[in-house]
This record gives sequence, structure tokens and C-alpha cells, in this order.
Amino acid sequence: MSHPDFAQLSRIEEALLSAKLDAVRASIAHAGEKGRELEMQLRGLLREMLPSEYGLTTGFIVWMSPKGVALSSQLDIIIYDAVRHSPLVHLEACDVVPLEAVYAYIEVKASLCSTSDQAKSLAENSIESCILKNATIRAMKERNFRVTAGSPMSSVSFTHPWQSVRGYVVAFELSGKIAKTPHAFASRMAEVMKRQNDAHLHGVLALGKAFYYTRAIDMAEADPEDHCHVRYVTEHSLLAFKSLLLQGLVSFERPPEGWLPATDVYLPMPEHWKEVAP
Repeated sequence: MSHPDFAQLSRIEEALLSAKLDAVRASIAHAGEKGRELEMQLRGLLREMLPSEYGLTTGFIVWMSPKGVALSSQLDIIIYDAVRHSPLVHLEACDVVPLEAVYAYIEVKASLCSTSDQAKSLAENSIESCILKNATIRAMKERNFRVTAGSPMSSVSFTHPWQSVRGYVVAFELSGKIAKTPHAFASRMAEVMKRQNDAHLHGVLALGKAFYYTRAIDMAEADPEDHCHVRYVTEHSLLAFKSLLLQGLVSFERPPEGWLPATDVYLPMPEHWKEVAP
């Protein structure tokens, strides 16, 4: 009896993505345009595998920080709830998506390196820079909701601590010391995440090399030595990434029935209205 060979299909997809980097480098000199083309290739693959309830865009997350409305740094791919939400701002080049809608983000790197501990600044395409950004995104833990207060015509808004946005990185190639062995990359990733404290990259895909996955733990019960354990596989790495990404999206906490996203906090209504009665 014939059966679908998902592993072989994934190997073909991974080879095509890796070849795309060579094609882009051979045809485009501008680094920014290279990056955008690789983002589009990965987004196309994700669109084919994800249900339509998941929106895909590039841009910024807007959230209500302790100091007021704030924007995240720019993110290559944002995965959000496209059933209950749409971007608050839609531009030709990017969107602004409310935190209440966001499940995950993905950083796309043509080449991923490592910055030494002695360096004065982090390279933008370094695993250390990705982990630093992840810690910042994970700090966005308060989401805004509304529930009706007895009547559909009245509602009460409130903030509630929520699950942190899941973070992923896809690198078309690795460079430098971390490229020597999968173990070297996993060790550096675990070391930097532990030092960064609140960082938790859920997965890093190095095309053609390995998929790295940070083991989930129960923060309330885990001991300090249980944090930042990185697992990796060197076979079927794209298949592992797709499987764990889907698992992460499906298991992301949804609001209870009756809780409505209060995205009006970002678009406040005027205080003074004029009213006319018949």
C-alpha cells in the first residue's frame, strides 16, 4: 500500500529553500532586498502549511506598555489570529498588529553568526541579537480584553497576564564558530538564553543543518537547572520545525468564551461628543 512520504517531501522543500539563497545571491546585490526575498519564500511555505485562521505579515506589534502604547522592533514574519483581528495599520511595506492578536513571530536570516562576549556591540544577524530581541518581545505579557456587564450594550475592559508570544528563527546558513557542529550551536544558544534570563526561543531552523528546540518547562515548578535546555535534530530538520510550529500555534492559549479583544485601547474614542435627539 502506498503512503505519503512526508519526510521526503520536507527534504525537497528544504533543498529548494536552500537553493533559493544561492539564486538570490547570484541575482541581487542589495542586502535588504535579499532579506525581503528570503522572507517571501519562507512566508509562501508557511502559507501553504498553515490554516487560513493564521494571518502572516511583516511589521510591528503594538502593545500597552507600563508607559503607554508602544511598538516592538520590526519583525520579519508575524503570525496572528486572522479570524478575530486584522492589522490596526496596513501599509504597503508593513503592518502594525495588536499584541492581543499575535501568536508567534519568526526572524529570517540569510546568514546567522555569533558575537563573542568580548565584542562591544552585537551583530544584527547574530544568535545573541535574536535572543536579546526575544527577551524584549516576551516581556509583553499583558493583554487587553472586554466582557459584557449584564447587557450586550455595556462592557468592562481589563488587562490580563497572558502567554508570551512564541519566537522562532530561520537561518538559510550558519557562519563562524557556531557553524562547526550542531552541538556548538546548541551550546551557545543555551548559554546565551540562560544569561539573558527571560529569553526562550522556541525554535531555530538552520536549513540543511539542524533544528534546535528549547524544551518547554513549567515555570512554577521547574528548578533553575531545568531552564534553557536545547534539543536538536540533524535529520528532517524542516519537518521538525513545521511540526513543532504547528504544535506551538495550536496549543497557544485562546481567550475564554465571552472575552473580546479590547483593541480600542490603541484607538481611543473622542472624549467630547455632540448629540442630537429627535
